[in-house]
Amino acid sequence: MNHIYQILVGLISLTTLFAQGFEDNQIWHAEKFQKKINENNSVSLEQDFRAGENMSTLLYFHADFGIKHRLSNKISLSVNFREVFEKKEDVFLREHRPHGTISTKREFGLFDISARGRLEYRMKSGKDPAFRNRDMVSIKLRRELTSFKLVPYIANEIFFDIENSELNRNRFFVGATIGSVKIVKPVIYFLVQSGFKSGTSSHIGILGFKFLF
Repeated sequence: MNHIYQILVGLISLTTLFAQGFEDNQIWHAEKFQKKINENNSVSLEQDFRAGENMSTLLYFHADFGIKHRLSNKISLSVNFREVFEKKEDVFLREHRPHGTISTKREFGLFDISARGRLEYRMKSGKDPAFRNRDMVSIKLRRELTSFKLVPYIANEIFFDIENSELNRNRFFVGATIGSVKIVKPVIYFLVQSGFKSGTSSHIGILGFKFLF
């Protein structure tokens, strides 16, 4: 119980800190279930809920199913299908989003460095289909800290609109996985999402939780 109390106090403090200076403050919650088929193949199912307007209104939901194949200890490929519902002007719009991903990981001293390239094919209601590229690099400490068995990490992801040949979004993460919890692996992170459009930029502060089963 003492551990749970300390985590709750920390989360409340984080929320207070990032609630200033952004166009919006959001909270994201995701759950991902993974199951190995054999030594080199696995399947996954993920659901993700995102609330904005100062964490008061559901703005986004997706469900994602994928198959992952490990080419080696350091490289893997995955193919996924994602169904997205995103609120625009008080209406939830639907998007079909198949995507393919190649991931690699390297050890560098005390750190694991991971890179991921993803190509998405976005089919939105009332719009022509379009491709988008997403590249992400993350750095994770290769040891656990404190009795919570925290493994801190930082990451950055860029979004490139292929049709318009422009970088239109960036996400910077600071977070940690919690190894002291049984059955599930919680991930807690703070994220700054920056959007770029017509020479202007906007910034959103996000507190995120992800549970890996």
